[in-house]
Amino acid sequence: MKRISARRTSQPDIPTASTGDVAFLLIIFFMVSTVFSTERGLSVTLPAAESTERILKRRNVANVWVDKSGRLTVDDNTVTPLIVTSVMAEKVIENPDLVVSLQADREANYGYVTDVLEALKEARALKVTFATQVKTGEGG
Repeated sequence: MKRISARRTSQPDIPTASTGDVAFLLIIFFMVSTVFSTERGLSVTLPAAESTERILKRRNVANVWVDKSGRLTVDDNTVTPLIVTSVMAEKVIENPDLVVSLQADREANYGYVTDVLEALKEARALKVTFATQVKTGEGG
């Protein structure tokens, strides 16, 4: 009687020697092609100041822009003074050390800026700084 021998099939071999190189190239590709968004805010002309102090920590800062036409943005989202209270209240709950950088145009209606300050006070965002441009010395 003839014996049927089991057929031996060869398994395909996938070379894995270059997978580290491929992973490295993918990491480099994503690092180069990733775009990080930065806050643009509104186009404002800041008032001049004789002296200023720079805020060094950027992660505890929320930016609020007020332009001369009365538009208001909080971290690149257009809002009204009524909404500022709820948005900033959430931010203060998440980060009690939050500093609000108010960047108001020099020609903005001061009553509107006061409304924003009142909204910040209601939101318990009591650490507020006013962004300014440093006045450069005249003459030599």
